[in-house]
Amino acid sequence: MQKFFSAAVALALAARPDFAWAQAPLTVQSFTVGPDETLTYPSTLVNLPDEHTTFMPMPCSSLTACGYLVFGSSSIKGGSGGTVVLETSDLKNFNFATDLGYADQVMTPPVAFTTCDPDFDVEFDENYSAPGTVVQDPTRAPGHLIMLYEAENHCPGGVWQQPFYATIGFARSHDGGRTWPAPADSEFGDAARHPVLKLPAPEPPSEPMPAPMGNAIPSAFLHQSELYVVYTAPQGTGAVNDGLLRIARANLAEVLSPLVHFHKWDNGSFSQPGIGGSDTGFLPSRGCPTGFQTMADLSWNEYLNQFLLVYVCASLPQGVGAWYYSTATSLAQQDWTPPVLVTGSQFTLTAPCPGITSGAEFDGWYPSLMSPGASQGHTRRTGKAFFLNGCDTGKPRAFMSRHFTITAGS
Repeated sequence: MQKFFSAAVALALAARPDFAWAQAPLTVQSFTVGPDETLTYPSTLVNLPDEHTTFMPMPCSSLTACGYLVFGSSSIKGGSGGTVVLETSDLKNFNFATDLGYADQVMTPPVAFTTCDPDFDVEFDENYSAPGTVVQDPTRAPGHLIMLYEAENHCPGGVWQQPFYATIGFARSHDGGRTWPAPADSEFGDAARHPVLKLPAPEPPSEPMPAPMGNAIPSAFLHQSELYVVYTAPQGTGAVNDGLLRIARANLAEVLSPLVHFHKWDNGSFSQPGIGGSDTGFLPSRGCPTGFQTMADLSWNEYLNQFLLVYVCASLPQGVGAWYYSTATSLAQQDWTPPVLVTGSQFTLTAPCPGITSGAEFDGWYPSLMSPGASQGHTRRTGKAFFLNGCDTGKPRAFMSRHFTITAGS
């Protein structure tokens, strides 16, 4: 049976999105979400989800019900954080995908989250390597997957701290995501596992006033051979952080070396290098007037015949968080509409999280949208949004979902 599952997963991952360009785009009249829905998943997953979550549809057969392969970020009780692989047939109950040949956790950082190791203190993902999005490589055979992930080093000068220096990592799997490359003891990794997006400012040798900094929280979308990544860019202590989402892209068909090179959007074009380049926001406005943009989800919406972006807009002064959405007809031109509130998504935001000195508590972190029956990366008029309800750096935490509905006019 495992052989059948392997073939089925490979066929599902080989599917490429088709875009109905001849149909005129529709204008959104309303975008609403329903109440929180409780999910069941292994109790050993102590902080699921900790990044964007990927849902890969698997075909139906006489041997198995229609289902989804799910790549997510979570620590496992008694272990470290990293990439976990789940399966679900009803989008309510989630289990480890062990019957498909996947280990509970398929990629991890070299050392535990709260420790430092002199052998890995320059490693770009020393303490954290968590998937944002997993996609099929369109230039290679079925089962060749690409992962865009958040990579964090919490050990400036060999001293552990909670605030991180983040880069966005790139890794390849040749067996449908069952195995991924081991970490390389290098600031820039190796050909199989390396950073692709990095701040102009290098990681400081020490941080007497530590603050998060780097390129972080990636969510990717594959458009033909072009891979787009939306991310955040906290600048660190003493630097101006405008709180706007960023975007970068790479053309996988033009890769001339083992390394993949991205270009960042900067003042109207994809003109800056992914490693060390500058960048600017790409949306025409912020959304919530006093907040910051983070945790984006990018999809092609078949109902609207447009690209759809949903993200968290968090206002610390007002103590409010909510989801906002925007649409675009071209990722090359980044012609996004002004962001609008997703009705039903606004809740209290508490910072720091109750009982600790870091993070923020909100019912709606890391929204990840999918529509049953649609290809990976595609959404439709209705579907599910999966997210984290709780503290983004501690407990309590719960993996939950909401039903979404989009209504449009011509």
